[in-house]
Amino acid sequence: MSRTAKQPTYLFVLSWSLAYLGGVNQVVINLARQMERDGQLRSIVLVADWEAAEPVWETSHGLTVVRWRLRTWQAGMRLKERLAYWWWERRFRHDFARFCEEHQVVAVNCHYPGASAFTLQRAAARLRRAVALILSFHGADLTQLAALDDAALTPWRRLAARAKAAVVCSSDLGERFATVFGRATVPVVIHNGLDVEYFRALADGAAPAGPRRTILSVGRFEDKKGQDVLIDAFAAIAAAHPDADLVLLGASAVGSNLPALQAQCARLGIANRVLFFPDTPHHEVAGFYQRATVFALPSRQEPFGIAILEAGAFSLPVVASRVGGIPEIITEGEHGLLVAPDDAAVLAQALRTLLAAPDEARAMGRRLHERVMATFSWRTACQQYVALI
Repeated sequence: MSRTAKQPTYLFVLSWSLAYLGGVNQVVINLARQMERDGQLRSIVLVADWEAAEPVWETSHGLTVVRWRLRTWQAGMRLKERLAYWWWERRFRHDFARFCEEHQVVAVNCHYPGASAFTLQRAAARLRRAVALILSFHGADLTQLAALDDAALTPWRRLAARAKAAVVCSSDLGERFATVFGRATVPVVIHNGLDVEYFRALADGAAPAGPRRTILSVGRFEDKKGQDVLIDAFAAIAAAHPDADLVLLGASAVGSNLPALQAQCARLGIANRVLFFPDTPHHEVAGFYQRATVFALPSRQEPFGIAILEAGAFSLPVVASRVGGIPEIITEGEHGLLVAPDDAAVLAQALRTLLAAPDEARAMGRRLHERVMATFSWRTACQQYVALI
């Protein structure tokens, strides 16, 4: 469908569908929704889709989405392939210029930038009216780039230098950005946020908490999330707390360690006390927070820790690893407990502390709630993004 914009448009760019579970999608969805609510800019989400040779318009999560083929230059292409690519990009630049003119695009914001960011940068650079190119990094994307040699990194460093801004979600991730891109490009730190009222409303109508206490953890089933450490820690306290269960939610995409985690529970004799809920739709997750007693995030790496904000929405006491952006949310002993990663014994002791002192634990949860409400909102994040244009 063709639309004529009545106001400037902020164009978000993703390399995958909004239908997928994951933190990057939640960031884009919430930033785009906030922009629509603020009314200053219209948001469109451009999804790179090889099957969409021409723009295909649709609606997802209440947002305007356009699927569009974004080809990328590949090293080692043969002459015929290079000629075909050049012909395609020339046509794409023309079509993209017309798209930007029709929709009054003022910014192109690539989240988890891939090779298509180069295509968009070249197209944007030739527009008659300047458009801000903003690159948003989320963690794993920088990890992948860090594995490249200097020759392969050179074009990425040029891309970052040509962008209006590079954004990271924590100061810790900013340091990782510097190890990849050097100090010539200084990233802007924009913390992720949470719409607390909206998230809490998702739990309306959810089943109430039962008689058993629950330790909740939410995160993709992968090694860096540290669920194996949490299972070991829970095994150490399970006998002393027979009224408590461990509840694990997460995406189980190809390559996940979910089977290994389930086998670990069986080996430790706690399979009947550990409940797995793989691939739970995000709108159902809030009900689990509402019913939980304690929230645990035992990550080995964590660029930010948006799940901690979700726990804060429900005033849950939190124990989390002292890694990445987590200490930028939690002050030890005030908003929760911080522990060293990969240390099941220390994590077990922190869980014991929270379960044994519910009044003190609830007080920390209330202080975390107040901090999330005061500091981490999508409105604040959105305003910071708009200020970059």
